[in-house]
Amino acid sequence: MIKLFKLDRLIFFTLLITLSSSIFAEMKRVDMRFDNEDRHYLIYSPQDSSADSPLDLVIGFHGYAGTASGLELEVTGGFNQFADKYNFIAVYPQSLYLFEKGEYHSTFNDLTGSKSGSQLLEICTLGASKYPKFSNCKDPSRCSYQPCTDDIGFVRQLITDIKKENKIQNIYVFGNSTGGLFAQRFGCSHPELIKGILNVSATQAFGYGCVPSSPVSLTIYSSKKDTAIPPINVEASDGYLYEPMNRVIQNFVDNFKCKNFQNETVKNNETFVKMQYTECADEVVITSILNLEGYHVWPETGFDDLTKKSKWVPYGYCATDLQPELKNEKCRENLNIDPWGADFLVKQLLSIYE
Repeated sequence: MIKLFKLDRLIFFTLLITLSSSIFAEMKRVDMRFDNEDRHYLIYSPQDSSADSPLDLVIGFHGYAGTASGLELEVTGGFNQFADKYNFIAVYPQSLYLFEKGEYHSTFNDLTGSKSGSQLLEICTLGASKYPKFSNCKDPSRCSYQPCTDDIGFVRQLITDIKKENKIQNIYVFGNSTGGLFAQRFGCSHPELIKGILNVSATQAFGYGCVPSSPVSLTIYSSKKDTAIPPINVEASDGYLYEPMNRVIQNFVDNFKCKNFQNETVKNNETFVKMQYTECADEVVITSILNLEGYHVWPETGFDDLTKKSKWVPYGYCATDLQPELKNEKCRENLNIDPWGADFLVKQLLSIYE
């Protein structure tokens, strides 16, 4: 009887350790020091990967007032599931952040929203909303809202570190909202590292658009009803100015001399107009996706099954236990978000066409 109890207890603790290991192995946090700042990122390796097999690396950037864990869990409805499905390592860097009057603010520096007062072209109107200034910015302009840190160097360094531990073949970047601005900027700054960019619900600041000097594919997604970063109108609801979506696409098309064009309407719960340019230099593919019914969220994330209509939802401003110092509200783990929309975008990023 005693031996049986000991055996049962041994089995129980072995099972507990196994379960705990599988839970805590899902995503881990990596802390690092860069540019005299404490920085960190979250990393997830697909469950079926082996140390000897080469993997793609996909890096995702959260939007304004967002978090790395909020991007993975709420904004994208659990992005790690796509790392398992398509066998890539997923990484979520955390931007610098500040608290003003108890309110959390965060964003990456895409080299436009951190401009000093001497910048030639303002990126907001005279009546634009005022955002907190990061303390590491000297002489910030009235339109500046990003930290004056070398985020491009930070991401370049984490890529170097990850390559030391893993066999990486292709690297892709994506971003949500202002994270999309940064994803495109990083791709422009380091086209030698990046194979593809996915810019979600964002275009770059008006007058500050960029195109990579060497081949990088681009997918840009936006929604017609988006007023936070509008794809058609230049001025957003807060008075900030952005490049029209068609001009961003045309600059890439012209730069990479694309010859073929296809236009199709994609319908799931929402309706999308997809324009794709192929036969470009070095097999680059340029894709524009305009959601005719959505708002400033990922495709179908705001779709309501009860009303059969889409709406804006405040996802991604939360934090999980991996980021306790942020003191944000706890991320909701059971959102029951249909993965179709995020999967739709991931396949464009990875050039998976059915």
